[in-house]
Amino acid sequence: MNRYEDCVRHTERRKKISQKKSLGQVFLREDWPCEKMVESLKAVNIENVIEIGPGLGVLTRILLAQGINVLAIEKDDRFAERLADTFKDSQAPGQLTIVNTDVLKFDLSEWVRKTPGRKAVCGNIPYNISSPILTWLLPEMAFLKSANLMVQLEFAERVAAHANTKSYGSLSVFVQLRSRAKIAFKISRSCFHPVPKVDSAVIVLKPLNNISSDTTLKKVEQITRKAFSQRRKKLSNSLQVYLKERQASELPIDLSRRCDSLSPEDFVLLAEALFEKK
Repeated sequence: MNRYEDCVRHTERRKKISQKKSLGQVFLREDWPCEKMVESLKAVNIENVIEIGPGLGVLTRILLAQGINVLAIEKDDRFAERLADTFKDSQAPGQLTIVNTDVLKFDLSEWVRKTPGRKAVCGNIPYNISSPILTWLLPEMAFLKSANLMVQLEFAERVAAHANTKSYGSLSVFVQLRSRAKIAFKISRSCFHPVPKVDSAVIVLKPLNNISSDTTLKKVEQITRKAFSQRRKKLSNSLQVYLKERQASELPIDLSRRCDSLSPEDFVLLAEALFEKK
């Protein structure tokens, strides 16, 4: 019996819990993706994790078994209650903390500053709020050793995409100026229940040693969103509103190029030049 089946059996001893489509709930039927995620965390000696959306607790069980302290954030109060019941006798004192709230309302900044040791964020995250979760997570990446997130494959490809590829966009730039992003492995849709319409993947984010200032990053985000909203146009057209009296020849980036040909670092150079006071 795998951990999914064990968790399901425990749940069905009491009242069966149906999944809520509104919360984007899909659950793994297989153990191996969670095992690989935890192996990756153990490889960098993670001591404390925030687990997003633990659901039936398949990943939670593996994390606890490996001696990792878990703060599980579960929005659905039905699963939060069951998690407490499921693991009440299978953990060291204080090893598992369950917070019944929306992860986007949780103060990650406070947690990373007050929690000692090597920290990470992980989870099979709700697909319908993948982008907001990254926005919540990335400002605190400097205080984490890793973020291991199970997401839709298409979303993972956008996060990790390089310039001059179809999946490359403003999300790619936004993430890669704050972290090193890679797709660790892919997961077939058949591994989930109910079976979704798309495959999934685990993305791993690692903190960068040096990142631009918050002020610069906000400027980059501003021009990147504008540029990719008209990605087939030359930058001289899509960013016309930012040129004002500045001549294109004064800029470090050739504006006859299209936005998808620029690396994240190119966007930093361009933003700094565009917003530089003359």
